[in-house]
Amino acid sequence: MATNNNIKTNLWYKQPARRWEEALPLGCGRLGAMVMGGVSRDDIFLNEDSIWSGKPADRINKDAKKYLGRIRQLIREGKIPEAEKLSMMALSGTPNSERSYETAGNLAIFFDNEGEYTDYRRELDLGTGIVTASYKIGSTEYTRKCIASADYQVIAYHIEAGRSGSGDDSGLLNFSMRLERCHNRQDEIIYDDDEIGFHVTSDEGHPFAVKARAVTDGGSITSIGEHLVIEGARAATIFIDIHTSFYDKDYLKAGSDNLDRAVTAGWDKILENNIKDFEDHFNTMSLKLSNGNAKDNAHGGISKRELPTDERLEALKKGEEDPELFAIYFMYGRYLLFASSRGTCLPANLQGVWNNSMTPPWESKYTININAQMNYWIAESGNLSDCHMPFFELLKRVCENGKKTAEKMYGCRGSVAHHNTDIYADTAPQDHCISSTFWIMGEAWMATHIWEHYLYTGDRKYLNEHFYILDECVTFFKDFLIRNEEGKLVTSPSISPENVYIMNNGVRGCMCEAPTMDIEILTELLTDYIKAGKTLDIDEKKIKDAKDILADLPEIKIGRYGQIQEWLEDYDEQEPGHRHISHLYGVYPGTSISIDKTPDLMKAARKTLERRLSYGGGHTGWSRAWIIGLYAHFMDGDKVYENLNALLCQSTFNNLMDSHPYGAGAIFQIDGNFGAAAAMLEMLVQGDGERFRLLPALPKQFSTGSVSGLCLRGGYELSMEWKDQKVTSYEIKRRENTSYDDADKEIEVEVNGKKQVVKL
Repeated sequence: MATNNNIKTNLWYKQPARRWEEALPLGCGRLGAMVMGGVSRDDIFLNEDSIWSGKPADRINKDAKKYLGRIRQLIREGKIPEAEKLSMMALSGTPNSERSYETAGNLAIFFDNEGEYTDYRRELDLGTGIVTASYKIGSTEYTRKCIASADYQVIAYHIEAGRSGSGDDSGLLNFSMRLERCHNRQDEIIYDDDEIGFHVTSDEGHPFAVKARAVTDGGSITSIGEHLVIEGARAATIFIDIHTSFYDKDYLKAGSDNLDRAVTAGWDKILENNIKDFEDHFNTMSLKLSNGNAKDNAHGGISKRELPTDERLEALKKGEEDPELFAIYFMYGRYLLFASSRGTCLPANLQGVWNNSMTPPWESKYTININAQMNYWIAESGNLSDCHMPFFELLKRVCENGKKTAEKMYGCRGSVAHHNTDIYADTAPQDHCISSTFWIMGEAWMATHIWEHYLYTGDRKYLNEHFYILDECVTFFKDFLIRNEEGKLVTSPSISPENVYIMNNGVRGCMCEAPTMDIEILTELLTDYIKAGKTLDIDEKKIKDAKDILADLPEIKIGRYGQIQEWLEDYDEQEPGHRHISHLYGVYPGTSISIDKTPDLMKAARKTLERRLSYGGGHTGWSRAWIIGLYAHFMDGDKVYENLNALLCQSTFNNLMDSHPYGAGAIFQIDGNFGAAAAMLEMLVQGDGERFRLLPALPKQFSTGSVSGLCLRGGYELSMEWKDQKVTSYEIKRRENTSYDDADKEIEVEVNGKKQVVKL
């Protein structure tokens, strides 16, 4: 097993966080926390992934099937405004919106500190999942450590005060604490001698309780109203539990039992388990990056490694190079997935699991026209395959609900989901937004992850258990696709997320037949289905039907600018610099367009991207991350670095979380972190399980480095070193936990421009 590099991979700062977007994240899948690290007051913002607004609802528009034929006819006749007006009434969900992810609240801790503090340091150690804040007041050193324990399912916050040796109480802890939730959005306060909490039942979502229990070394614990007061303690640990009825019918008892278990184990045991958990499941991969110039890795005469993270980021913005910071950013992307998607939990949403609002932007749902899928691009290649499982658990429920949506809306067999889903796996159209709502490819795109997971693991049992989802998706399109005037099978109605075209007569529209992204996703879905069917010896008739559909899809067209057309017609765009680059799905993350297989389309794809960027594209973090992956497949290391650098400099908060423009400011949205981490691996290696190319798009700024534990399709694992942009050594071996049994298989590896045949 690969181990992490010897350089400590951490984020650290010389001051407490001033706002939520500067706090440091912790998580164990179901639970999340953002730690501010304040001195006189510390706040730990809390999340539990099943705290959402509302109950499940049947939102399927009862008139959809009635008007579907008319909408298709209007689109075919070019009467787009009429089609869109009717669709808004007849196809939109009723009500139009799904549910919203909500904050659990926060723990506010008030310290009786007197005097100025010095030697402050706030840190997140990515290799152990520990957030630490330390400082001195006078001769007393205060240290706080916080973890999110996967084993014990609690947030544990440990505080110590170094003794002064003067005989007085200056080395003891005195503080109080209370639990809050968005201006008292609680129904009942819970308190006991050593415990406080609150209970929420009036929200329309799942009832839940948040509890915090204190344990001290010496001193006293007193409950006063909704506060716990700790006095004269040498050390204290606060155990925080959140339980909802989504996971436990008797969530109050489950929470109390869980706190009992954590308190019995104690801080030392929970910390020890947390460190081992990271060592076994996260520190399976390492990445080192250098430009080979020690001078460039220094700032003001000291190593950049000795600078706080925010100062390193600021230096990067001023034009200095810092390859190690990019390696940290990569590991941070893996860390965020490890922290927000593991074990029994919901998958990472638009903010992973971290949200401090009752009404977050876009409800912090699962946007499945790219964002939720991008969250998981790093799961397989980044050696975090188990973190992919919550995504598939949601997909199963989406598939079940999608059967009802397919029949009630479109009169089709199979299963379909539109561009959003939520905790309840809702599949009806979301919002009254003509540019995004009426898109029928969400579940199909999600389903392509099934074959991807199989390619990395060779898990035939898994593939067999999930094949029905692929089958339901393909069955839907068997019924849904219609013939156009050229006899091709097309989706209708649909849109190209989330863009607007301009017809020759000046009319602007979104709804259309067979946007290019639909063709590309269908190509991927059907190809995956055929391969999976052959692997599992599925009925040849089903495979033949899929092949027939594949053969009758429209071809990808090249437009008058030399670009890949986004639509079947060569329309102009209302926003040429649009954030979505939907029609390049076939390049990445899809596989239907490549330099080796379709060089003309690949050339047009690059032209498409250059045109997007020339009009200001890439202005969101997730879009920039997608661009990095595309340039990696265009094998352009200079552009890979240019866009990676832009992502960190323009779309990253000081805590390295992805920032997304919103109104006059910016908000946290996690997909940029995940997408960029995945794209960085595309610059190091690309391959399909049979053939691999090493360092296809390595920037000169990362001319020297190494990687270990990088997972490849085909069930392989890569370790590699390089210098001056040339591979100096590499090893490809079979992963220990894959199910492939072709031990003597030969693969082709392109190394430094030369192809080699490697027998495993």
